[in-house]
Amino acid sequence: MKSVNDVGMRVNNVVPDETRQWVGRLAAALIIGILAGVIAFLTARAIGSAWWLVNQQALLEATRQALQEGVIGLANTDLRALRMAAEAQQMMIAEVSAWIGLGVGLTAAIGALVRLELRGG
Repeated sequence: MKSVNDVGMRVNNVVPDETRQWVGRLAAALIIGILAGVIAFLTARAIGSAWWLVNQQALLEATRQALQEGVIGLANTDLRALRMAAEAQQMMIAEVSAWIGLGVGLTAAIGALVRLELRGG
């Protein structure tokens, strides 16, 4: 008759140590990739937003004019078109930032996995 301890030892040995180590290396590479991707996304978003702010002087000037001149200032500016163009640029910046973050994350994860496999495999 088998003891409970024998059954528990066999259950723990179902996954070989080599597989556990590989899964650990894979998890480490994924974490590295995610962190690199998030950092790249945030950096690209910050750079894009700074660029957007510098290039939106027309919108800022139209808004200033509308606030200073009231209803007459609104009639002289096409504030809605400027705002919609600015929103479209912000959406483009968000999309490009996401693609940059994804690309850097995937590259970092693959590079980390290859490096870990060469070192630990």
